Amino acid sequence: MDKEFICPECGSKEAGNHMMVSREPPTEKNKKDPWASILQQTECASCKNIIPDHLGDRWDNMSIEEAQKKWKETYRKTSRFQKL
Repeated sequence: MDKEFICPECGSKEAGNHMMVSREPPTEKNKKDPWASILQQTECASCKNIIPDHLGDRWDNMSIEEAQKKWKETYRKTSRFQKL
């Protein structure tokens, strides 16, 4: 983890449950699913969205603005299916 958790949806710094997920290897069928390769995710304690850790913790010096953009463009529309 490079930085503290900040939810790209609501801006909360309160991380909820952290999950390590085991998934089937990507296949032709699911290769378009952005969640297919996400193995670490955290539920935001505030808005309850499931956030990929590389966005919530902003890996590789990602800015909060970059994380918010990636969240909105790639993950947000399918995140409701990710809550375990």
